[in-house]
Amino acid sequence: MSVAELERAAALGWRGTEESRLGEWLLRAGGGFTGRANSALAVGSPGMPLAEAVDRVAGWYGARGLPAMVAVPYPLGGPEGDAVDRFLAEAGWGIRSGGATVMTAIPGVVAGRADTIGVTVRVDPEPDEAWLGMYHYRGTSVPVGARQILMSAPWQRFGVVRKDRQVIAIGRVAVADGWAGLTAVEVHPRHRRRKLATAVTAALAACAAERGAAGLYLQMEDDNVAARALYHKLGFSDHHRYHYRVAPGGKPLIVDNHLQPRFPPGSGSGSERSRSPPVRTFEAVRCSVECVAHGAGDSGQAVENPCDDVAPLRRLVRLG
Repeated sequence: MSVAELERAAALGWRGTEESRLGEWLLRAGGGFTGRANSALAVGSPGMPLAEAVDRVAGWYGARGLPAMVAVPYPLGGPEGDAVDRFLAEAGWGIRSGGATVMTAIPGVVAGRADTIGVTVRVDPEPDEAWLGMYHYRGTSVPVGARQILMSAPWQRFGVVRKDRQVIAIGRVAVADGWAGLTAVEVHPRHRRRKLATAVTAALAACAAERGAAGLYLQMEDDNVAARALYHKLGFSDHHRYHYRVAPGGKPLIVDNHLQPRFPPGSGSGSERSRSPPVRTFEAVRCSVECVAHGAGDSGQAVENPCDDVAPLRRLVRLG
């Protein structure tokens, strides 16, 4: 799959609360919660000269009180040949810190490489308050409205591990256009080095495979060497990279805790959620993941992903 095709599929798995098309570009806004939900995806042609397109992007985000930001995906070799990136650089749009690599794998391979014993991962169709309480974006609690972004894909599931009724690990997988995106994998600081991130990843990969996803992807910060090593071990390989270009004078993203987002048509909210299948549990044992039907009950909760196999508190999977 090409970089453009994968980016378009990924855009369906983590949507803004408001979206608009500019030719083939996708403009997304979500109150400042995550870069992916608050940036213009510059894939394909904007249908007009770049100078005019960039002016329209700046105006669109300015009207919403957000810094104008463009997500620029590019091959692993670098963005040197990308016309959009070159134009933005020459226009003074700086690179937001924290470039990322998109990694891909086959869901069944990841599910089959779990090396955990006695870890049960519960998988729910929606995040409950406990899941949301565990989830942190860039070290902060999620704002009001984040739940709607988490539920914005055509289909998503939320994994959770509990110990003594306390949530100790979470994760999310979303399937759209034949691809599954892994996000929000996080482990409680006191329960790291127990392969809980591996267990959650494998369980959600099994869900994606059962749903029929042909591929699995995640976005990871470039400086997270330990997490990248973990995911390479699970069967992921580097596909492409991306960074954000921010308009001159642009300020960091602001999270509005009072935001009441609205979804574009067909976002996977509302009545679609009422038809969700029953809760499931996945028990990862050695190198296999066994799916066991489970009755409905209290659902899991999610966060971003610090690596449970590495001492420092780090996110395994990038959200924005």
